[in-house]
Amino acid sequence: HIRGGRAELDGVLGNCWLLSALAVLAERSSLVRGVLVRAEPARGAYQLRLCKDGRWVTVTLDDMLPCNRKGHLVYSQAKRKQLWVPLIEKAVAKLHGCYEALVSGRAIEGLCTLTGAPCESVSLQAGGGAPLEQLDRDLVWAQLLSSRQACFLMGASCGGGNMKVDEEEYQRLGLRPRHAYSVLDVVEVAGYSPPLRLLRLRNPWGHYTWRGAWAANCPRWTDQLRRALPANNADRDQGVFWISFDDVLKYFDCIDICKVRVGWHEVRLAGILPPLSSTRHLTCLLLTAAQPTEVDFTLFQEGQRNSAKSQRSQLDLCVVVFRTKSGSNAQVGKLVAHSKRQVRGFVGCHKMLEKGFYLVVCLAFNHWHTGLEAERALWPRHVLVAHSSKPLGVSRPSLHPHLLADAIIGLTLARGQRHEGRQGMTAYYLTKGWAGLVVMVENRHTDKWIHVKCDCQESYNVVSTRGELKTIDSVPPLHRQVIIVLTQLEGSGGFSIAHRLTHRLAAAARLHDWAPRPDDAPRHRPPLARRLSGLHAPRLIT
Repeated sequence: HIRGGRAELDGVLGNCWLLSALAVLAERSSLVRGVLVRAEPARGAYQLRLCKDGRWVTVTLDDMLPCNRKGHLVYSQAKRKQLWVPLIEKAVAKLHGCYEALVSGRAIEGLCTLTGAPCESVSLQAGGGAPLEQLDRDLVWAQLLSSRQACFLMGASCGGGNMKVDEEEYQRLGLRPRHAYSVLDVVEVAGYSPPLRLLRLRNPWGHYTWRGAWAANCPRWTDQLRRALPANNADRDQGVFWISFDDVLKYFDCIDICKVRVGWHEVRLAGILPPLSSTRHLTCLLLTAAQPTEVDFTLFQEGQRNSAKSQRSQLDLCVVVFRTKSGSNAQVGKLVAHSKRQVRGFVGCHKMLEKGFYLVVCLAFNHWHTGLEAERALWPRHVLVAHSSKPLGVSRPSLHPHLLADAIIGLTLARGQRHEGRQGMTAYYLTKGWAGLVVMVENRHTDKWIHVKCDCQESYNVVSTRGELKTIDSVPPLHRQVIIVLTQLEGSGGFSIAHRLTHRLAAAARLHDWAPRPDDAPRHRPPLARRLSGLHAPRLIT
């Protein structure tokens, strides 16, 4: 029997990320039943449907659960002896190899595993997406309001991430840091200046309740407000409380949104992320929208909870969507949508597509130059998922050898910062939401080359697609070139980018005094090996 709403959970494993997701899922019992697809209690057999790294997997279980000598469950348990919590935990443990593989994680991973729906995390702290990135409070609030109106699942992470937590202050206020709270409601009350913004949260852990502003006994409550926004003792006993948006921003680090929708369509496509620019192995998707449709794209990489894969670092991921023309040979057109590039388990983006044809490109770069080029069996795999409000036509297009360069150039032209280096030359820098840097140079001269030195040697925790942090290139007339792509190496640590561009006009392609051995590589230092030319070879301006 599944009781919706209140699911007080306890566990000793350190898998709060999963228990927090289960607590959010418990707000809608139909979703829990969607995980437990088949049960035969008399035979002690259960089947559960989970989504691992973007793939649907059916897990078959018996009803044997780890217990201590007193017969009590060792790992997670729910109040009122609800069996669904330890069963789902066991299924996820089986999926990843063992219970110990579940230690540490983020609630958004749990929501994605349990629902298969597109999920995103909204940072509540400045710099949550990249260094020096500012928080737009009004934009965050608008996103929370629209998500509530769409009936999406939401969980608020309390005092996690990189927040500095005063344990005594959190305890005094009745908050439990490093845990997730279910978001039950998001409201903006008229008649206040500035507007009164409140969230209704549930603490699934059952031991603490909010004691700050807008708690149940707070004197700020008027009779009119109490009628409009019930706040009674029963709510308080169940760990439900109202809290201001300002306090959420102060004490919570992010809100995870799970976009569960009824009647939507989904496409899941497996592929690989090659450590080079060869389009023979690059995964792209040609979409045909016969009518306007809303689409969520999500790109997953293989998880690392399995001990055999834990030695491999996470990749940077980015999914980019361009307009294209009909036909089997895909060409990069106007940029339509893109995710942030992040070193995470998955990234995604959302867009309302008009009727037409679209090219979806999957990108990752921080595994280049890792020595895997010849070991195709070890190339990392991914799953690209498209959730859409209307059916989409899907096919794999033929790709020309320089599609990767065209994709990065198209993205950088649309989202990068322009710098007019000299007459007839523009340098573009892409950093925002990119977990690194793209430097691209455009030469509009009809009869002169531009020699470019790019020095990024003072950057920290980044790797270069060129294999070195200092490059020298000769950009031909009427061409653009992706000079370098820098990528954050370790997602858990910070990174810094420092770059200095030096350039000159030249009557010929040879670098002469700028290259130590001009006869060895007359146009590019380091030389553009074949495995790099699909990204870094100069492209004609069209």
